[in-house]
Amino acid sequence: MTSMDDILKLAALVAAVVGVSKSVAAGTSAESLINRIAPISSLIVAAVFILVPDAVQAKMTLIATVGLTAAGAYSLVKPKIGSGGGPQ
Repeated sequence: MTSMDDILKLAALVAAVVGVSKSVAAGTSAESLINRIAPISSLIVAAVFILVPDAVQAKMTLIATVGLTAAGAYSLVKPKIGSGGGPQ
């Protein structure tokens, strides 16, 4: 049986993965398509996480967590254009 903690962790990962895909498409011609298919893509990503064997799910969760954390940390520390934070 899956615990509530596991469900909440997977829900957060699915939301983050779909959110990243939406932010990547922002400002492009694919933005409206991505916004329209976001709910079904959430179900597909969730199904992949849930239906794979436990060992694979654990690795996928680890990869997604590390990848999304690294991407978020990079976006916080990268120099902003025009902010004077870049190399002199």
